[in-house]
Amino acid sequence: MKRRVLIVTGSYAPVMIADMQRARQLAWELPELDWEVEVLSPSSEYQHVPCIDEDSAEFFSPYSETHYVPEMLPTLFRMAGVGNIGWRAWLPLWSAGRRLLAQKHFDLVYISTAQFPLFLLGPIWREQFGIPYVLDLHDPFYKEGASHPVWAKPSLKHRLSNAIAKHVEAYVAKRAQGLIAVSPNYIEAWRRRYESKQPAWLCPARTEAIPFSALPRDLCEAAKGLPSNAQTKEPPFRIVYAGVGGPVMARSFTLFSQTLSRLRMRAPKLCESIRIDLLGTILGWRPGQARFLADIAAKWGVDDMVREEPSRLSYRRSLELLLQSNGALIFGVDDVGYMPSKLFNYALSGKPLLATLHRDGPAFSKFQSIPGLGHAIWIGHTEDMPLEEAMEVLESFLSEVVAQKTFDRSSNVASYLASTMARRHAEVFEACL
Repeated sequence: MKRRVLIVTGSYAPVMIADMQRARQLAWELPELDWEVEVLSPSSEYQHVPCIDEDSAEFFSPYSETHYVPEMLPTLFRMAGVGNIGWRAWLPLWSAGRRLLAQKHFDLVYISTAQFPLFLLGPIWREQFGIPYVLDLHDPFYKEGASHPVWAKPSLKHRLSNAIAKHVEAYVAKRAQGLIAVSPNYIEAWRRRYESKQPAWLCPARTEAIPFSALPRDLCEAAKGLPSNAQTKEPPFRIVYAGVGGPVMARSFTLFSQTLSRLRMRAPKLCESIRIDLLGTILGWRPGQARFLADIAAKWGVDDMVREEPSRLSYRRSLELLLQSNGALIFGVDDVGYMPSKLFNYALSGKPLLATLHRDGPAFSKFQSIPGLGHAIWIGHTEDMPLEEAMEVLESFLSEVVAQKTFDRSSNVASYLASTMARRHAEVFEACL
């Protein structure tokens, strides 16, 4: 018998950001496992205009019904200085969800978003309708001792937000029936905090660390508009990074730039034949403003090899540039639990792959445990990978780029395809029922 799940997310079509990728992929894959999907989301009115991809329609399943809530009191929220979509969309989503749950049968509510206020919808709807809810952690709610993000100056707003997040987390965590997270670190943090309360998600099979997966149809869709010989065949060979690249990436990109600078002295011919494109790194960037990563590259004397174009690219365009490139980069952050949303899509592309990641994080462990995934250099809590070792890793990667190698990683990433990850979701859902 078919089950029905209502997926609540912080954004959806035509918005294309990491926050909604889990929901988007499940809308394609869960129906194959006898789970009918409906999606409830804020409308695109809530989002920054650059995040709205007009060329994204083919990336969303046409078979799952989607419900959008319109923006409410935008002027009032602007005057109050509240930009968080979770708070701005909370009341419209609560109202729309209540109507849906009253009118239709759903077996379960799955809340998958980085907008932590939306997690409050789960216990409220459960109290009224008796429907179990499962939470999906994309990021930590809050960090003990941290009153502001690493890229921002301390402020009363950040301290207040962190305090509220702490209480919201405690309220929803004690009442959730299931827990999924992109990183095992986030689950372990919750287990440590709430194990004494004996929440239902500690029951067998109700908790699962499921990283962001790869959806092969995305790469196939992006390839449709490209010529068959799209990849660069002559030097300079292009290496692409597309995604966030502000201060949050400072440590990982600094280590990369420092290593590249040293390698250039040892292997000048190899380095002269490559160029690195950093794309879509700063949301809302305007001409004349600083290029954060380019400034780091200049500090280490490799700015002639690195080009940063901060303006955001559409998801389609970022995949097209990946497929046209000779190699791909991933940069991590200081958060030990960080799991890049693009990791397995990049791996599936077959391009030579290099990542700079936290040594104790789950992403770095994937490079250690999955043969052929790619190359990785690491940052640590207090120290980074020794430069000599990092140069050897970088040199191996650049040699693959210059040799125009490609890799069939289908068997390496089979466990991380969207279809496999959807099955793991379905198993958690069933356990919660």
